[in-house]
Amino acid sequence: MNNNKKVIVRNVMSLFFLFPVILFGKVFTLNDCIEMAEKNNFSLKRNRENISLSQAQNVLSYSEMLPYINVRSSVTRNSSVYGTDPYNDIYSTNVSLSQTILDLSSIFDIKGSRLQVKRTLALYNAAVNGIEFSVSGFFYDFIKKRRLLHVNKLGFKEGEENLKKTKLMYDLGKISKADLLRAEVVKNQSELDMLKSSKDLELSRANLTYAIGLKPGMEFDVKEESVEVKTYSINDYNELFNVLKENNQEILAAGLSLSSSKTELKAAFCSYLPKLTLSSNYGYSADKFTMSKEEWDGNDSWNVGATISVPIFTGFSRGASVKQKKASLRMNEIGLDDIISTMGIELKKALLSMDVSQKTLVLAEKNLEKAELSYRMMQEKYDLGAATILDLINAEEDYEQAQVTQISAYYDLVLASFYVTNLLGESIVQ
Repeated sequence: MNNNKKVIVRNVMSLFFLFPVILFGKVFTLNDCIEMAEKNNFSLKRNRENISLSQAQNVLSYSEMLPYINVRSSVTRNSSVYGTDPYNDIYSTNVSLSQTILDLSSIFDIKGSRLQVKRTLALYNAAVNGIEFSVSGFFYDFIKKRRLLHVNKLGFKEGEENLKKTKLMYDLGKISKADLLRAEVVKNQSELDMLKSSKDLELSRANLTYAIGLKPGMEFDVKEESVEVKTYSINDYNELFNVLKENNQEILAAGLSLSSSKTELKAAFCSYLPKLTLSSNYGYSADKFTMSKEEWDGNDSWNVGATISVPIFTGFSRGASVKQKKASLRMNEIGLDDIISTMGIELKKALLSMDVSQKTLVLAEKNLEKAELSYRMMQEKYDLGAATILDLINAEEDYEQAQVTQISAYYDLVLASFYVTNLLGESIVQ
């Protein structure tokens, strides 16, 4: 029983001391990082407000085509120097209704405002995709730098052990001074590589910290989960380019800007056309306010009318507006062609890069397998006295470099795949 109590107390004390680590030592997945970035990113916040603004403007665009109802009640007191009554009051109540029946300019304005809402949504989605790709890049760069640091640490440890062996053999007179110096150079170089990897890891951590909106200096770690690396081929460029033109959110936004410009130009032309409006009015006016139906009917009035307005001269504003909309239309046409061309080039570059990354990874994995086998064999030969310490050092150095190359090649392929996915307008995370 006493032993059980000791175990329980020891476990409780362990939890007490480990609780701050559990609480504050946060470990983030890629999805966690992307969610935090989307929540904290200032550009994305502005895009959300732009959506709200465009939606409000869309509602306002309907106001010209909706009925306008106005109710007005008033009392007026008049006084006169002459007359028996010192003053007299006039009570009036009026209800008016106006409805635009035909105004093509307003109809095209409504259509244009709808397109603007869709455009802001496309820009928001483009910003989300951009954040996904950016955070994914920083996330996997951090993992890559962490793995490279691990390899360099092992290389440094191995270099220290080899240097100890070399010094011992030098003291026994079995190897030359040049061999000792070679071992010292390899050990020092492995230490420099380790220091550089440590610095690169901290810089990568800082980039990821900024990207996801955490406070500088906050301690955290990341967890690498299995990720689907989609493979794309340069041979499928034409097919993928068509997908890009259909799904890329930046191209979609540029296309919506062009459609909006066409609608605005039509609205500008329609400002030359007549506008038809119906109106009606019902009111009561008398020297006293009454609730009696007979008295009310004796003092009320109503009217219904139709108005056709044709603008003849508007101070050259219509001509200037048409000219402005034509220029805006041409600019958006050029912008759409430019972004399609730019994205097409980026897609081709990304596919070529991915093709090279795939081939590089295959060679790197084969080279790593052979370098590891060579290193293991050299260790056995060294233990049997059939190889020198320099042979072992060279084999270990080749093995370490093969690991670095394989790690870099793998994550280069991952990021190349992510970039193509991003260009195609697809989500990186599912």
